Amino acid sequence: QMIPADEEVGLSMANANTTVEDMEITDEDPSERKVGSIWKDLNCLCNPTRAKRPGEICSRLGKWSVANANQFVSSIVVSICMIPEAISYAIIAGLPPSFGLQACWISCMMTAFIGGRPGMITSASGLSALILSRLVNTDTIGASSIMFVPLVVAFAGALQGISACIGLSRLAANFPEPMIIGMVNALAILAIALQFRYAKVFPLTEEDMYVETAATGTAKAVELEWVPAVVLYFGSGLAWLGPWMNLFVYAGEVAVACICTMYLPRVTPAFPAPIVAMLAVVVVEFGLARQFNIFTPLIMDYGGVQVEYPWTTVLSPEYSLPSFSSIDTWKIIMGYGSALFATQFVETSIALNVVNRLDESNGPGFLVLFGQGISNAVIGFMGGMGANGSVSMSVLADRTFGTTCLSTFLTGFMMFVFMAWGYPVIDYMPLSAISGINIAIACSFIQWRSLVAIFTTCLPERRRKLLPPYFQFGRLEVFFIFFICAGCLTADISAMLFFVFAVGVFLFNVCYKVVGNKNEKEETVEGTSGAIEASVSNTIAKLMQEGVLPESSSQAKVNKRERVDPMPDPEEADDASVGSDYLDSIASSWSSKGDGSKAEGEGIYYVHSEEDDDDSQA
Repeated sequence: QMIPADEEVGLSMANANTTVEDMEITDEDPSERKVGSIWKDLNCLCNPTRAKRPGEICSRLGKWSVANANQFVSSIVVSICMIPEAISYAIIAGLPPSFGLQACWISCMMTAFIGGRPGMITSASGLSALILSRLVNTDTIGASSIMFVPLVVAFAGALQGISACIGLSRLAANFPEPMIIGMVNALAILAIALQFRYAKVFPLTEEDMYVETAATGTAKAVELEWVPAVVLYFGSGLAWLGPWMNLFVYAGEVAVACICTMYLPRVTPAFPAPIVAMLAVVVVEFGLARQFNIFTPLIMDYGGVQVEYPWTTVLSPEYSLPSFSSIDTWKIIMGYGSALFATQFVETSIALNVVNRLDESNGPGFLVLFGQGISNAVIGFMGGMGANGSVSMSVLADRTFGTTCLSTFLTGFMMFVFMAWGYPVIDYMPLSAISGINIAIACSFIQWRSLVAIFTTCLPERRRKLLPPYFQFGRLEVFFIFFICAGCLTADISAMLFFVFAVGVFLFNVCYKVVGNKNEKEETVEGTSGAIEASVSNTIAKLMQEGVLPESSSQAKVNKRERVDPMPDPEEADDASVGSDYLDSIASSWSSKGDGSKAEGEGIYYVHSEEDDDDSQA
């Protein structure tokens, strides 16, 4: 059953009573992780038996298509909604739209082939675009700054693959709950702010669509400055659509698409809500608004989806790569590549944790990071801006039942089809429909209770106890959520800083666990030896009382005055030294007497038995 889009998904504030100490390293069974691959979804011709006859092949393909109809529909919806986002992120980074579109289809297809997280969509990222915008505005050496982008993206992909091999995949799957909630809230707010760009005048000209027109930057090679991320998402200036009637109609179409996406699943789950929303807006735009000469922007007005040669690589003549013999070139590549890797790692980890909660299973962190690394290396080679896990697109895929690797692969495939051949149709899709769908999805995965908790933590303790359980969590957690959310909204390098912090906590927990296991083993050995000694002492005391063992001189004097009671259990007493003292005294008494004569049973553990009594009587 489809979850209503206005409900919170993925995270539960009831489990938010955690801090960074909850970033534990768990020894999970790999067989319990949900691992998917596109090959598992394409084996209809070989499972359970291999199809040989043409009729059998057609029959199986037909049944397979019907069974995976939801995956096809989901891929179409997600790929259409990714188009304006990818273009926007490319604009934020100062790159041509083709850089963002290339990243989307390559990453989806590559991760599906390698076998990543089923239902997790990868696409171009806004936070990564903010890092790349610094690179594009950099005063580079001997080449246009845009020519460094493929090299930086490929280097970040290599770091992702290495991080998967050295065990950072556990960190990706074990982010603390407050960090996840804070990042999710920030990404939702940024996604809503991004939709305002579509109602403005398109900032790029036709000449800006090509790679060779990018100018060399004038900023310093490394310059840390305060850049509000939410402002970059919103876009500079207030050049809204004109006249005002066009803007009002645009807002109305956005409301129609948003309402259809949020509330249609409550009425009937038979029809995919995003598809119905797109069709409704198309009817309003071309059936009503344009009949009265009211025009709202389409995808073609925002740069279009067409990429003339999607298979172009950096080896083509239009690219002029910098010289690899210069140390300054490697400084730029390694510096910005490391920052891009940290940002992509954090966003991918957040998307992985959200999809895990949506699907109620654990995804393979190793394959997710390794697949992202390989796909980014290919994206850099083919002239893209890099990709990572997308929270908004993954939630949209879940809303439309796209929960397999087949859906992820088809999303990339449909993007490629739209870019190469289907652009004459897709370019006529109104941007208002995509804005309404994205706003509905952002409102569904934002954690509203965490925002309310900011005010509930200000109440006195006696009043907080009267609130529902999902509002009763510590003030430290609320501060941590608010700090992370505010950091992502105000600083473009916040994700990189959070990555450094998370890695530090991760390494601390690893060391703490290793030391804790060592101390636990030592305590176990000491406890076992103490228990054995106490048990021996208790047994000796009982044998002394029963007369089986001879008593020491000191113990005999005591027994003349009072009866010796059995020693208590080891858990109730700590007088295990009684047994050891007795052993020392009995050994000394057996070794020699006061007159120097040897005692009976010298040096032998001698126990008096009933047979000895019989012999003496005989």
